[in-house]
Amino acid sequence: MTRFLNKFAVGFGVTILFSGLAIPALAVGVVSHKQPDTFAVINVAYKDERPTKEGFLYEQYKDWQANAETFVTEDGELRTICSIRTGGDGDDSITVSISNGDALPPAAMPYVEYQEATARGYPTYLQENQIVLWVISQADTSVSYESLAYAGIDDDGIPYANVSGNGQELNILRGFAKGDKVVLIDDYSGGDLYVGSLSGFSAAYRKMAAWCGFSPDSVLK
Repeated sequence: MTRFLNKFAVGFGVTILFSGLAIPALAVGVVSHKQPDTFAVINVAYKDERPTKEGFLYEQYKDWQANAETFVTEDGELRTICSIRTGGDGDDSITVSISNGDALPPAAMPYVEYQEATARGYPTYLQENQIVLWVISQADTSVSYESLAYAGIDDDGIPYANVSGNGQELNILRGFAKGDKVVLIDDYSGGDLYVGSLSGFSAAYRKMAAWCGFSPDSVLK
């Protein structure tokens, strides 16, 4: 988790391709954000379930799981790291993550990352700067977003190979909310690098928003 949390500072100048699902106002807390001009919503409501003590939370929503880890920082502040994931446990995975200590939606979007499952002493399939497509399908239609792989060896000597949203996080997440599946295709083989189900994504994203204290509307509405 530490590796992808260090990469939250990403620019997000993107064109909106999807409109999400409308969410009823669960209004436990109401927050007003200073919004970029590209967002029409000004005041949004969300269900506020921010943790008030250290601990770990977990929920499963069909093919997606939601996690929240809350701890006290060196400055004595209570900090929560929220993430949702499909895959993993020794297999390739897609993770969406954010910390409540960082800028939150709609000002900044969660980090989106595909992670290749790797092992010490074995080369990664993906190579540095290899072109990868995120292809999101809904029924008979699909849309794709291009990104680059980044690969290397971490401080523990374990190889890694990941693909980020490359500044297209808002579009990708909106696609996840409306889509049926996501496929990652690499430019080298032209085959399916990874196929992930999007069943349960919206519920998991809503829970992540509740735990980290932001409105999910920019993605789900």
